Amino acid sequence: MNTLHKLEVLRDTCADEAELDLILGKLLDATLSRHRLRLQPYERDLHDFEKRYDMESETFYQRFKAGELGDAMDFFEWAGLYELRQHIIEKIRRLETAS
Repeated sequence: MNTLHKLEVLRDTCADEAELDLILGKLLDATLSRHRLRLQPYERDLHDFEKRYDMESETFYQRFKAGELGDAMDFFEWAGLYELRQHIIEKIRRLETAS
């Protein structure tokens, strides 16, 4: 059974809109919690880079993308972590607006 079909079954079998909204709200909250937990190691690792290089990650990323910092392996790792964190933050924002 595909996801869309599962959602249709759920919609059709809920007593009313409020029940469906409650179920979906709990699912969104659980997903939001999972993403917040996933964010923590990225935040910790980015903080380590910020301390090591005395630079905020956002500033680093802008300068790195502009080609101002060279191509040290640390910088590629830092940029990758920053992009992954931003991706998770965007998911969190979307989930928060849907909750």
